[in-house]
Amino acid sequence: MAMSCTDGKGVMDNGKYVRYKPKQVVEALESLYHECSKPSSIRRQQLIKEYPILSNIEPSQIKVWFQNRRCKEN
Repeated sequence: MAMSCTDGKGVMDNGKYVRYKPKQVVEALESLYHECSKPSSIRRQQLIKEYPILSNIEPSQIKVWFQNRRCKEN
């Protein structure tokens, strides 16, 4: 059984799911989503460099966020 823990940034990790609590992260991702709903891997790398708020998020996590967001529209 995985144990839950919280880091100083307010991110919950129970071993399987990660939820980003900072509203600014979600707002940044939402605004980027409205610009382009399917960014390439190169673009995701650029986003991490261009937006400091995304610097502590892995590119694969950003990829999954965009996938989940696209599913949410359907």
